[in-house]
Amino acid sequence: MMKPTELQKFVYWEHLERFGEPDASYRYDDPPESKTVEYPPIIDVLIWFADEDLNMTTFSTVGMSNLPMNGCDHRCELHFAVEGTTNESNNKIIGSFLGNLTLYPFMYSLFFDWWHVLNNPYEIPLFPDASSILFHPAFIKDGWEAIHHESAHVKILNIVPITKNENEFRKERGINALLDYFYENEINYFTNRHNKAISADAKKPRG
Repeated sequence: MMKPTELQKFVYWEHLERFGEPDASYRYDDPPESKTVEYPPIIDVLIWFADEDLNMTTFSTVGMSNLPMNGCDHRCELHFAVEGTTNESNNKIIGSFLGNLTLYPFMYSLFFDWWHVLNNPYEIPLFPDASSILFHPAFIKDGWEAIHHESAHVKILNIVPITKNENEFRKERGINALLDYFYENEINYFTNRHNKAISADAKKPRG
């Protein structure tokens, strides 16, 4: 059985330094067999439960950054936050979703980065009305966006599920217009929302 690399250990301890010990975790160490594609050998999904200080359950991959992605200089790990508490069944489903998602850029020889949108990923747990995911940088100013190790620059990509209409609006008007729409309408990134139509006169991007 393969052991975590030094980079994976470093990424793990960086998460513990910021979030504390995880409340639960899942390990995926049986990547698809392929003669042409190399996959990260070990993916851990760490989970921090919602509590009275933060009503948010946070999931993080650790191990995706073991391998470089094609076409970029950075590596990445994925964060997925959902509002409120989750049960064990949902945790397992989300863990499997994230584990599979880490394989995607290696399978298709591409890379993930901030502001990229992945259309029609695997069914997004707890977001039945979303059809795509937006990879968002830190949600707050000076938030945690990257892990710096002597061997790699690891970006943290926050998963924001978006609906079909939101994605179409982004394609037509651009990412800044979509972000302004979210802001003006007080859209909650962390809970499911219906695929409602977006008015044609929605405000143009600020600036």
